[in-house]
Amino acid sequence: MSLINFDNISFIYNKKDPNHYDALKEVSFNIERGDFIALVGHTGSGKSTLVQTLNGLLLPTSGYTKVLDYYVTADKEIIKKLRKEKGLKKKDFKKFASLRKEVGMVFQFPEYQLFSETILKDVMFGPLNFGMKEEEAKNKAIEALSEVGIDESYYEKSPFEISGGEKRRVAIAGIIASSPSILVLDEPTVGLDPNGKKEVLGLIKKIHEKGTTIIIVTHDMDVVMEYATKVVVLKDSRFIKMVTPNELFNSKDLSNYSLEIPSFYKFKRYLDEFGFNKDISNANTIDELVDVIGESYGK
Repeated sequence: MSLINFDNISFIYNKKDPNHYDALKEVSFNIERGDFIALVGHTGSGKSTLVQTLNGLLLPTSGYTKVLDYYVTADKEIIKKLRKEKGLKKKDFKKFASLRKEVGMVFQFPEYQLFSETILKDVMFGPLNFGMKEEEAKNKAIEALSEVGIDESYYEKSPFEISGGEKRRVAIAGIIASSPSILVLDEPTVGLDPNGKKEVLGLIKKIHEKGTTIIIVTHDMDVVMEYATKVVVLKDSRFIKMVTPNELFNSKDLSNYSLEIPSFYKFKRYLDEFGFNKDISNANTIDELVDVIGESYGK
């Protein structure tokens, strides 16, 4: 059984306005437990709208988003149908507090959400908000801060006195302190310098390796190539396809989706165009490509 199901969902901003905007149009696909999903597409394709249906920040106008056993929708006909088929009650469609414990959401520039006087108190806020007692929340916060690489000497510092990369890690700690099953990150590396970007991506990878399902919205195709296990492509508010990064970047229609080609795949294309006489289609890393090139020269 899939962890997440998007079932024919559409979302309309300002539905009653004649100039309303269809942000999502009949989107359907599934995400499995343990996936590392990169959600890609040009600006305005519906990526951020889609992920906000995962924890009830936005309710699909039609269709539904199902996460674990939670259903998210504003579609009255769907609610009526699910109540009849699944034996659900009206309150079952409003369990957003429980759902948000399962789905941790990290927005663009999450450091702007930091507000407490100390880093430790900021990270404790989520667990306390979900009903943990103070001592348990403190232990969860310390565990999360340790996981993101924030030293104990920082706990009593103001979150506004640390670097941008450190703020991003503290913000992520504030989410994972509640032990979500799914971590959603909207442009997690935007605004970071190369070192900060590397630190945050390494952290996300480590969280994924511990069993958390990851969904990232990103325009950075190098991130997609290196970290994602699957890529979901959206265009003009519609689902186009779900593929592996290698399948996406080796496809001939990449330009149709306004996506950049990672430098590695650009180089592979240059080799093909200039008549390189070895098959490089299965070379998915720089080391593998170097091996093929070396073989062609008898090395």
